[in-house]
Amino acid sequence: MVVAIILFIVLLLLGGALWFFFNLAFVRQNVEGIEDLDSDINKFLADYKPQVEEGMRFADEQPFEYVTVESFDKLKLIGKYYKNGESDRTIMLFHGYRSAPKRDFSCAIKMYYEMGLNVLLVDQRAHGKSEGKVITFGVKESHDVLSWIELILVRYGQKQIFLDGISMGATTVMLSTRFNLPPNVKGIIADCGFTSPAEIIKIVAKRNFHINGALVLPLMNLLCKLFADFSLYEFSVEEVLKNSKIPIFILHGKKDGLVPFEMSERAFRAASAQKEIHLVDEADHGMSFLLDRENVSRKLTDFINRNSD
Repeated sequence: MVVAIILFIVLLLLGGALWFFFNLAFVRQNVEGIEDLDSDINKFLADYKPQVEEGMRFADEQPFEYVTVESFDKLKLIGKYYKNGESDRTIMLFHGYRSAPKRDFSCAIKMYYEMGLNVLLVDQRAHGKSEGKVITFGVKESHDVLSWIELILVRYGQKQIFLDGISMGATTVMLSTRFNLPPNVKGIIADCGFTSPAEIIKIVAKRNFHINGALVLPLMNLLCKLFADFSLYEFSVEEVLKNSKIPIFILHGKKDGLVPFEMSERAFRAASAQKEIHLVDEADHGMSFLLDRENVSRKLTDFINRNSD
């Protein structure tokens, strides 16, 4: 009897811990101050505050319209579309985990707009104004990319589309190539993406919580299947890119403290399409553009122009 009680208590504690971490990692949270550069969450941008403020102000000053699509699983997804004259090229920007597109792409928005591209800022599912309760680390988000592509093709008649993602957004756009994307998609830009949900969660579990991810991932994956209908092991960027024919530009900081830059190196080696990689020696997570702005801007401009019709 005593043994049974102890076992029950252990299982109860284990179940409670797993549910806590499932909510911490996957369930939607409202991140306060994500676009407020004076908030604690944005302290890492302090050295680049003038540039980021300028970029965000530029985004606010340009005319845009809110656009809506329905995801494959009936969620209402929201974005901002910046029409740029009569341009037939659109770049879609997919932000990172628990982040926002205007902050993540503050400086890039202006660069792309001045290049003559229409710009679509996407609120990924379970973020911003978009619906959704669960973040799936690129699995379902990559399916949402199809909905956004269809919107741009049908509503705006765009002939050329580029996909750009940062962090989880980079994984999102890379995983989207597993679908038969239309030939209008001319290129993909992936900044500091991770290779799979399982790998990044294992890394974060060990670094932040000193937990052996290999032991808890199967149980966490069970919760993902039961409550969110996806698997942490479902897709790998490396396997997907082996079959993609879409040109890709990969960017990563070599001092990334969240997503190891070696993940981008592996993605680059796996890619079978036209490919390019740029590693920034001193850049932390998502900081490559700000730290090496001149080089990165030039390389991105060349990549887009080279792959445009």
